[in-house]
Amino acid sequence: MLDSLIVLAPTDFRLSLTWRQQAEQQMKAQGKAGMSEAEIQAFVLYFWRSLHPKLFIEPLFTKADWSIALNADHQVETISRAPSSLQRDG
Repeated sequence: MLDSLIVLAPTDFRLSLTWRQQAEQQMKAQGKAGMSEAEIQAFVLYFWRSLHPKLFIEPLFTKADWSIALNADHQVETISRAPSSLQRDG
């Protein structure tokens, strides 16, 4: 059982494509294998279709005790505490 649920998510789910591209570029710069641009697109789009953020991430915000939104630079943009968690804490 969880004591609390914290949701960490981008301000726009489409940032996940940019972040995956950046991660692949960093891996390649370190001499590691990485996906091509077409492979990255296919990989990210597969998950967007299979587990679309509007269906699977956004509902978590209604259950979360804390929600943390990250901007494009991976910086915290907002931190929100659910009113229901305030009542539960007393």
